[in-house]
Amino acid sequence: MKNVVIFTTLIALLALPVTQVFAAGEVVIYTGTVQWISKDAADAQAQICIDMLNDAGINNTLYDSDGDMDALANWMEDVTGDNGLDICVLYGDIPPLLYPQGNTMPDGSVGEMFIESTDGDAILNHADYMFWGLSNRNAEGGLQNMMDIPGIVMWDDNTPMIVTDEGKDISPSLPAIQSDRPFHIDQLAGDWEVEVSLAQNEAGTRADPIIVRDGDRGRLIPTIQTANGDEPKGAVAAEIIIWLMANATAVQPEGKLSTTWGDLKAVR
Repeated sequence: MKNVVIFTTLIALLALPVTQVFAAGEVVIYTGTVQWISKDAADAQAQICIDMLNDAGINNTLYDSDGDMDALANWMEDVTGDNGLDICVLYGDIPPLLYPQGNTMPDGSVGEMFIESTDGDAILNHADYMFWGLSNRNAEGGLQNMMDIPGIVMWDDNTPMIVTDEGKDISPSLPAIQSDRPFHIDQLAGDWEVEVSLAQNEAGTRADPIIVRDGDRGRLIPTIQTANGDEPKGAVAAEIIIWLMANATAVQPEGKLSTTWGDLKAVR
């Protein structure tokens, strides 16, 4: 009789939609501090992103004040390790509560733990150099410590980006841009790999936007890294997020269901 109950329970689990088995992903957008984009422009682009995410049924929250840093850090800590794909969108600055300024916490920061969990969580950054920080408070060390890749940088002003076929499919709003802080594909190391390059230079050594992933852990998504440009950052971010939510979460159920099946077998 126990075997019949176990089998019936397993069939019921397999029939459940993914959203019922796993925590739904959330998106938080922070415009409280910005760099290489005005506050008004960041807020306008954030609203475009929010409207598109709402239309797609994706839960999201906007933190638009520097007084929201505590709430942002608390959210990031709360969702880390929750089995849901969560995404934080920044506009050229990383608040010190996520990564203490001056590289005083090179390992174990709230931001690093967020992208090192196997949830697949992501930080998407617009405008200035990723994790550089206002007034040069982290400089190159921010990205290097967050990725655990000594020497990786994001230089090369006015680098032409050619939209890839994948980029056209994922983000119809993405224009060909000249990136001022493109991601250096040729400096990836460790478990980091390219998940999708949406636009890149002819040599394939620089990309923007791009999704890179740390093995089975989290992601970084540099997206339109330009100085005070008027590109459609909000629309492109929303399209990337919508694609990622639709495609990346499908990887998670296998591990969760195998754990459930293991628990069921243990009660025989």
